[in-house]
Amino acid sequence: MTTPPLIPLDAQLRRVALASQRLAGEMILLGLAVQIAWFEAWTQPVIDAAEARSAGLAQRSRRDRLMRRGVPAHLAGRALSLVP
Repeated sequence: MTTPPLIPLDAQLRRVALASQRLAGEMILLGLAVQIAWFEAWTQPVIDAAEARSAGLAQRSRRDRLMRRGVPAHLAGRALSLVP
């Protein structure tokens, strides 16, 4: 059995330093990815609620506009459209 070649100590230290720098960079990227995922998970319900509220307001304003034109409330709430 042959012995592995000996690597000088300064070369080993350089390799360890490079590996630790790469590891630190990967940890920073992982931290950013986790933070972005958390932020998206936290804000998505807020965005969904805002969209639902906007749709509800649009439907309500459309219903009110139809009621001002003389359409009964029970028909205006069905999202019917008037033909001119």
